[in-house]
Amino acid sequence: MVFLLPLALAACGFRSDQGGQPDRAMQLRGSSSSFAAPAYWRWFNGLAVRQNINADLAVMGSGASIRLFLADQVDFAGTDSAPTNAEIRSARRGLLAFPVTAGAIAVAYNHPGCSLRLTRQQLVQVFLGRLRDFAQLGCSPQPITLLHRSDPSGSTANLTATLASFSTAWNQGPGVGRLVPWPQGEGVSGSDGMAQRLSATPGSIGYIESAYLRAPLQAAALQNGSGAFHTPTAAAAAEALLQISLDQHLLGANPDPLRGYSIVSINWMLVPRRGLGWRAEAVRTSLRYILSQAGQDDAELLGYVPMPLAMRERALRNLSQIQP
Repeated sequence: MVFLLPLALAACGFRSDQGGQPDRAMQLRGSSSSFAAPAYWRWFNGLAVRQNINADLAVMGSGASIRLFLADQVDFAGTDSAPTNAEIRSARRGLLAFPVTAGAIAVAYNHPGCSLRLTRQQLVQVFLGRLRDFAQLGCSPQPITLLHRSDPSGSTANLTATLASFSTAWNQGPGVGRLVPWPQGEGVSGSDGMAQRLSATPGSIGYIESAYLRAPLQAAALQNGSGAFHTPTAAAAAEALLQISLDQHLLGANPDPLRGYSIVSINWMLVPRRGLGWRAEAVRTSLRYILSQAGQDDAELLGYVPMPLAMRERALRNLSQIQP
């Protein structure tokens, strides 16, 4: 499902030294994963007031967001799944990736009165469809309705990477990716769709960003690489985020951290290296705000995990690579 939502407009004109820019509010075209859309809405509503920079934001899965970027249909694209080397090479205008926020992916369930603590093996068995009742997980009897994303999703890519790191059977079976051949379960489109279906389905288990958790949904405690169990709290997610090393493209992941919560996803704002014309300065200004402490505080208020300062400083040093 795709939503196109114009963000708040301001009255005055945005000015830049780049030639050809009109004397009016700057309008950008963007796309975002459903996971990070609330953060982008908040950032650009703030930018409309502070800088007269507005964005029409199309909301979809990470895979579709990247496809729009590669088709030169947007000025920026938010994704929770890092672009592949092939996707980076195929970007006609070049591709720069800026890590802008992060979040924990909760294994969410709807079975009030149950406090799930899933070992690494149990987590794999649940999504393989081999554990079919909550009684097998130490809770009161209730058949499990397994839910997964039906659209190409960064949440799926991050969850399946963790399952593959836990299990050879998973790695050699469904595998890793934004869209995989699930052995069991029902498909649901989008983070909002997943949250709604979980809430409406007693006995369901699925996966969703922790910012979307609402009663009656709960999050399972997952066993990390050192054997400790953590729920997707902000502190546990931040501890895992510190264990991710970024490469030369500022991309990276750690599907099996030794400390903190097991499944943490970075959201990247993908930007063309060239070809933006007078919009380049607006994109640079937007990223300066998003990567500032104020921008990170805005996202944290919505339940996202702030990016570590060292990662933000590396990203800010790359702003000069965005050329008209």
